Amino acid sequence: MKQVSTQALAQFVSDLTYAKIPSAVIERVKLCILDTLGCALFGSTLPWAKIVAEFAQDLGGKQEATIWGRDFKVSAANAALANGTAVHSFELDDLHKVSIVHPGAIAIPPALAMAEHMGGCDGQEFLTAVVAGYEVAIRVGMSVGTSHLQRGFHPTGTNGAFGAGAAAGRIIRLDSQKMTHDLGISGTQGAGLMAAQCAGMVKRLHAGRAAQSGIYGALLAQKGFTGITDILEADYGGYCKVMTDAGDLNVLTAGLGRTYETAKVGFKPYAAGGSTHTAHEAVKSLMTQNGLAAQAIDRITIKATTATFHHTSWEYQPKGVTAAQMNMQYVVAVTALEGEIFIDQFTEEKINDREIIAYSRKVDVVPDPELDKLGPEFRHTAIAEIRTKDGKTYRERVDTAKGSEKRPLAPEQVLHKYRLLAGKVLSPKGAAELSDTVFNLEAVADIKALAKMLAT
Repeated sequence: MKQVSTQALAQFVSDLTYAKIPSAVIERVKLCILDTLGCALFGSTLPWAKIVAEFAQDLGGKQEATIWGRDFKVSAANAALANGTAVHSFELDDLHKVSIVHPGAIAIPPALAMAEHMGGCDGQEFLTAVVAGYEVAIRVGMSVGTSHLQRGFHPTGTNGAFGAGAAAGRIIRLDSQKMTHDLGISGTQGAGLMAAQCAGMVKRLHAGRAAQSGIYGALLAQKGFTGITDILEADYGGYCKVMTDAGDLNVLTAGLGRTYETAKVGFKPYAAGGSTHTAHEAVKSLMTQNGLAAQAIDRITIKATTATFHHTSWEYQPKGVTAAQMNMQYVVAVTALEGEIFIDQFTEEKINDREIIAYSRKVDVVPDPELDKLGPEFRHTAIAEIRTKDGKTYRERVDTAKGSEKRPLAPEQVLHKYRLLAGKVLSPKGAAELSDTVFNLEAVADIKALAKMLAT
């Protein structure tokens, strides 16, 4: 019997209530919201997010929803475009490792924009919509797996459109039939090519476009516009047939409503592509434990999965901040020279630094088939080998990085990161009021109060 995965996901979203969501998942998604808002506020100060925000304002239209970190409103769809771009603006946003999706950037902007536009949405409804968006985006991402990434698609832009549609559709309480059409409209708009990581600003836009597409899908479905009702499972032109070499429809619905993948979302302590974090930690650990100076090192070899190799390895050239953040050679070089990979390591000055560029030529990245055999849970596993100029060799393996599901950040660490990022825009008092509101969202009568705090 043919699976009806799209309809099952739609039914799950339309039936989901706050009471059905485990308390641990609610607490996790509150941290996700806090982390996402911090990333967005910092992102709003960056050139690419500023351009998209100004573009959204130039488009005109109704003033329905706030562009975060700004003093003006635009249409809900265009607010999601600008805010989703801002969230994903500096490779700091939350990550579900197996699905390769940054769910905060695609679920929270459309949910908040629609809630602000519609009015009357309380905190419990907002939390429910965000969880729905996370679950759908993650499960769609898991269904196409690493093969999707290796084919050159950007999973947050592609898989994310489904999650955005679910989040926006849940805010306006679409029934299961219209939610099916919502997913079938949102998902067919998904886009994003990973060549964008090598140069330019456009990778940031993929999350914004996914968020915007979700609002389009929800509003069109509400009006009776129809989509692809079997978009995920269709034999010809279906998402899992087109977007991957090895799709698994079963993960779309396995344990749906009982197992919440939202609980496995991790938070990034480093401002670089998630696939580089384990290598950073391995190199830093070897240098610290053995008292190695950067200039004493002759060669660094990183053994990684094939997916990580394709995702992060090319000869580094200073073609923009994105290219540095996603490039293993740059990340390892700046790790060796400075020991950190946070905001200060990805300034225009740093990414053009001749010493860092020269040092990156000492770094080799090698795909290791033995690591591939470990499966998707070990997609980020890295083995660092450092050879010194005096002929010594040091080796360390790291399977999961700090901030991931297996090595989670404590809530106070997420709060600390949020304060650092939100403090670029908000006063200490404003940042504290916003975090207090997020931690008590279930008591908020109208989510417009949250949106108001994000306006400057």
